[in-house]
Amino acid sequence: MTTNSHNHRITIILADDHKIVRQGIRSLLEFEPDFQIICEAADGAEAMALTMHHKPDVLVTDLSMPYYSGIELAEAIQKNKIKTKTVVLSMHSDEPYVIRALKAGASCYILKDYGFEHVATAIRHAMAGKRYVSPSLTMPF
Repeated sequence: MTTNSHNHRITIILADDHKIVRQGIRSLLEFEPDFQIICEAADGAEAMALTMHHKPDVLVTDLSMPYYSGIELAEAIQKNKIKTKTVVLSMHSDEPYVIRALKAGASCYILKDYGFEHVATAIRHAMAGKRYVSPSLTMPF
């Protein structure tokens, strides 16, 4: 789904406990004219509070963070019936992580080994109601 600046831009919250990772993702996503980063979170609790308050289109979250994991965030978003789509970033390529994230409600699961274009693709897939996982992973269901 691509929109132009005259239409709705995809609102995004970035959540990762490593500031340099958030800054790197932000700097790349800001070049996409249809994306708008509205805020960042340094841990799962902050990500949850910001998501509940702002209700962004997409939460791009690390799998492993203090307080709430990306899986727990995806579950809470579903439980609270928030329409925010969850894109999980992870260094874990083990299928059980992918299955748990997708069953928890995540739309996409991206390995941190992949480039920025996969994050942008995942965000657009999530907005279109589609699932996306990094190419080296198999879609578990």
